[in-house]
Amino acid sequence: MNAFAAPTNFIATAAASSAPEAADEAMRIRLFDQFNAYWLNAAREGVPYDVIGTMSVTAAVYGLLAKHGAETTATFLEGLGGDIRTGAFTVPPRNN
Repeated sequence: MNAFAAPTNFIATAAASSAPEAADEAMRIRLFDQFNAYWLNAAREGVPYDVIGTMSVTAAVYGLLAKHGAETTATFLEGLGGDIRTGAFTVPPRNN
């Protein structure tokens, strides 16, 4: 699948909030695999990593806002900023 083309039969729907933990973990693993494939495809097509990252973060913020609202999302992001500053997400810089 091309990372830039959405499937023609794709319809976004809300996930059930009472799904069993095993099903949640299976969904996270499946989506993580899809997300990694998206990153690889985009990078292979020449999209710079910072552009991919910016779009991914933006999509994540919209998703968090939709589910948790502004205050909870802002609090989470404030904590995330601290984690970044203390090196929790440190990776070597990479150019493409």
